[in-house]
Amino acid sequence: MPTRDRPRVLHLSPTWFGKISVLGGGERFPLELARAMRDRVPTRLVAFGGPPTTADAAGFPIEVVRTWRRLRGRETDAIGPGFIPALLWADVIHCHQARTGLTALATLLARLLGKRVFVTDHGGGGVGWLRRARLGRWVHAHLAQSRFVVDTLPYMGRRTALIHAGVDEAKFTPSEAKAPGEIVFVGRLLAHKGVEHAIRALPDHARLAVYGRPADPDYAAFLRREAEGRAVTFHEDADDRELVQALSRACVAVMPSVFDDYRGRRQHLPELLGLAALEAMACGTAVVVSQAGGLPEVVDPSYGSVVPPGDSAALRAALLPFTSNLDHAATCGAHARERVLRDFTWSAVADRCLTAYGPIPSPSGRGLG
Repeated sequence: MPTRDRPRVLHLSPTWFGKISVLGGGERFPLELARAMRDRVPTRLVAFGGPPTTADAAGFPIEVVRTWRRLRGRETDAIGPGFIPALLWADVIHCHQARTGLTALATLLARLLGKRVFVTDHGGGGVGWLRRARLGRWVHAHLAQSRFVVDTLPYMGRRTALIHAGVDEAKFTPSEAKAPGEIVFVGRLLAHKGVEHAIRALPDHARLAVYGRPADPDYAAFLRREAEGRAVTFHEDADDRELVQALSRACVAVMPSVFDDYRGRRQHLPELLGLAALEAMACGTAVVVSQAGGLPEVVDPSYGSVVPPGDSAALRAALLPFTSNLDHAATCGAHARERVLRDFTWSAVADRCLTAYGPIPSPSGRGLG
């Protein structure tokens, strides 16, 4: 059967990464992956938003199509017919967010057209049609960020491949000398992030800098109350340059995510992998994370620690070696960057995806797949 050496790849997302869009790893992942992949094969990224437009994201064109409906009123479960021309163009359809109606519809159309479809989940909710209609058997492969994600989607795909996630290693790079006692948290201020445990765990003579938008105003107010009288500062509107400086300057970055938040609510998917941890590592900074979701999969003892979620005493003990010894912090930070350069660049993720896609039949050789 004849094959195409350079498959045309469509990345399909229900939301897009921009000033008026939903902001998070679920939007950043497809954008960064598409940017890395376009150097290898013809690549497009289509997402849903307001009026049809082409949005420039650091030189990469995101094709924004009109939202016809938000299923069950969910901001992250947009759908509409505007993506179909791009789907017809593509050989490979790589859907982002497994539970959305868009992924289910794209899977069905890909099946009818004899195109290959792959799915990467980012934890977003949705109508779950892929599971309910048993369409997962038509997905050629589940390309998962972590082993944790694989276990959450047992119905997904004929096979599974781990592709992990990546970092722009040229952007996230060491740029500052380590500041004694500096701890940093980066991420949206949502209850499952468990930031209060980092505040409570703060070692003597250490400082915590919290960088993140208050996505949950009640939680942000709770954190400010917890921080009263402690060496904690909040930064809500830092740009990328400031984030890189903060991550580089810190002795250690902390991600204390929890399954059960401060209100007692259960979060089943707290961290699928942890992009913020990878970005800190790329900046030459050690990491301390909780044993929640996929976070433990990116950390080893040469540059970090894993602690039980919600255990402030264990978290304090894990942070202390980094805040009390600058040489130790710098050495571990160097090991952390080495790990990123070896395993967690977007170029490496793009190569894993292309390997998982496999040889693509030419148009004359297509069948129902």
